[in-house]
Amino acid sequence: MTSVAAVDHQEKAPYFSAPARQWWWTVVYLFCLSLAGLKFYPALLVAGVMLFMQWKRNRYFFLVELIILCTGSGFLTYSYPIKACDFAFPVALIGILIYRKDGMIRTITTAMLAYFAVLFILALTSVEPMRNQFSMIRYYLLIISFFIPLVTFADRVFKFRELIRVVILHTLVICLFFVVDSFVLTGFILTPGSSSWGESTFTRPIIFTFSLTRHYPPGLYWLLLLIIPLNFKWYRMQWYWWVVFVLCLISSRTNSLLFALVGCFVFFRPNIRQVYKYVVIAILAFGALYYVDRATGDSLRLARNIDSFAMLDNATSKEEIADFGSGRVAQIIPKMELLYDLDREWIGFGFLNREKTTNPIFQIENQYYSDISVSEETATGVEVTEIQTILDIGYFGLFIQMLFYFGVYFYIRKLRYSNFYLCLLVGFELLGIGGFAGLNGMQYSLLILGMVLGGIILQQKRYPI
Repeated sequence: MTSVAAVDHQEKAPYFSAPARQWWWTVVYLFCLSLAGLKFYPALLVAGVMLFMQWKRNRYFFLVELIILCTGSGFLTYSYPIKACDFAFPVALIGILIYRKDGMIRTITTAMLAYFAVLFILALTSVEPMRNQFSMIRYYLLIISFFIPLVTFADRVFKFRELIRVVILHTLVICLFFVVDSFVLTGFILTPGSSSWGESTFTRPIIFTFSLTRHYPPGLYWLLLLIIPLNFKWYRMQWYWWVVFVLCLISSRTNSLLFALVGCFVFFRPNIRQVYKYVVIAILAFGALYYVDRATGDSLRLARNIDSFAMLDNATSKEEIADFGSGRVAQIIPKMELLYDLDREWIGFGFLNREKTTNPIFQIENQYYSDISVSEETATGVEVTEIQTILDIGYFGLFIQMLFYFGVYFYIRKLRYSNFYLCLLVGFELLGIGGFAGLNGMQYSLLILGMVLGGIILQQKRYPI
C-alpha cells in the first residue's frame, strides 16, 4: 500500500494513549450527546459551548466532534426537516470561494458538481415533483462535506495523523458507551440513537431490560478508521480494547459490519503475503464462529444468515426467496418488479419519499410481508443501499456513482494516506449490503468519508493559506 509510509516489521508499534484531560473531555462531550439523544435538549447547549471552546483551542477535536454531532453516531436521531448535516452546504460555498485557485480542489469539485448534475437530471425525468425529491436527494450530496475540514483548517497547519489520533480517541469512548449500554445498563441510555426497541427518552428510558439488547451500528462506523493505523503499526491496542471491540460486535449483531471490518482489515495489509495469511485466518475464524453461533442458539445471527444461502439455493418459489437476508429480499422483489414494469430500470423512479410521495403509480401492495398491516407502501426504502440506489437513479445512476467515487480515489491515489479514503469507501459499500452506511448518505456516513477526503487533501499542503 504505497499511500501509507512503509513499516519496519521488527519494530513494535507504541500503545495508543492520550492525556487524561482529553479522555475526560471526550467522555463529557459524548455524554452530552447521550442526554440530547434522550430528548434532554439543554445538553445540546453544553455540547455547543464545548464545540466553540474547541474551535478556539483544538481544531482537530472540533472537527471530529462536529462530525459526530452531525452523523448522530448512535447518540442522536434527527426527525426534523432540517438536519444538522445540512450546514455542510453553506460551508461548501465558503470553501469553494477560499480554494477557488487550488487546482486539485477545483478538479474534485468539478467532478462532484458533474455527478450532482447527473443526479438532478435523473430526478427531473421522474413524474414525482422535485419539491418532494429534494428532501431525499440532498443525502446523496453530502460528500460535499469534504470542504468542512478544508474550511476548518484554512488558516492552520494540518497533520493527518493527529486527526486520526483524535478519531481513535473518540471511537474508543463510543465503543465503551456501547458496551456499558448493552451489558451493564441493558438498554439505550448512553447510545439512545442506536435503539432497536423504540424511542428511549429521559422521561421514559429503556433501561435494565435484563436481555441482550441489539444496538444498531452507525456509531461503530468509526472503527473502519482504526484499520490502517493498526495494520501499518501506527499504534497497538492493549488487550482489553480488543475485548471491548468484540463486545461491540456482539452488541450490534450486524453481520455486514463484521464483514466490512474483517474484509478491510484483511485486504488493507501492508503487503500481499499478509493478505493471503489473513484471508486464511479469517476463513477459519468465520468457520469456528459459525459453529459457536449454532451451538448458542444463533444469538449472533451469523449462522442463520449463512444457512439462508443454502435455503436460497434450494428455493422453489418467490416466497421462499423473499425470506432471504432477514426479509430484505421481500422488500426488494415487488419494487424491482415495478421498476421494470415502468421501464425505468436504467434511470430509476427518482428520489421518492415515504411520507410525501402520494402518486398512485409508485404505491404497491407487498404480498411478501408477513405483517399485512404494512403491505401497502411506497416503492422505496429497502435495506440494501446498492438496491436503493438502483430504485432511485437506476443502473445508469449507479454506474455514474461508482465512477465518481472510485474516480476520486484514482485521482488522489498517489497522495499520502489515500488508502484511508479507499478503506472507508469499500467498508461503507460492504455495510450497505445490510442497509447501513452506503453511498446514498441516508445515515450520514458520507460526512465521515468527506472528512477523510478533505483531510487527505489538506495533508498535501505544505503551508497554511
